[in-house]
Amino acid sequence: MQVTTNIRKMDLIRLNLLVLPRQRSTYIGMLVLALFAFAVICWMSGFPQTTVNWVAALVGSLAGGIVGTLVGVVFSIVSILLMSSVGNGILGEHVYTLSADGLHEQTVANEGLSKWSGIRQVEMAGQYLIFQISGYLFHIVPQRSFASRAGFEAFAAASIEHWEKAHRKPAG
Repeated sequence: MQVTTNIRKMDLIRLNLLVLPRQRSTYIGMLVLALFAFAVICWMSGFPQTTVNWVAALVGSLAGGIVGTLVGVVFSIVSILLMSSVGNGILGEHVYTLSADGLHEQTVANEGLSKWSGIRQVEMAGQYLIFQISGYLFHIVPQRSFASRAGFEAFAAASIEHWEKAHRKPAG
């Protein structure tokens, strides 16, 4: 099976908004930022001595972790948008071909094969089929690349079937 898609900057924004809340590292980063905020609060105000001070320090730390994470997400999205172009193969036309070997991608800048056993995850999320190659490397296929929802679902089902077959544990 093969599909030709045109990846736009809005697809990258949507991908980040779909993927980042699902990443464990997002929450680990938020926890680290909250702990850092707590350390700063303790350094500036002293270690909390009363229940009210503890609540204030914990709420402030949590707020610091959340705000820091949101700033990080915005920075990440802006960086991705600034570095993405048709010339480097991130935006523009992508031809994806499914085979028994893996997912073959072809752009103006590159061509490659991601073997099914090396793909971390394949899933449908909203209007996208997402192939997670590694922690932060993804291929996306928007539903709009197909003439119908049925075509999109057939491509997704074939992708997931190939991926599951490659990741099945041998019996015994």
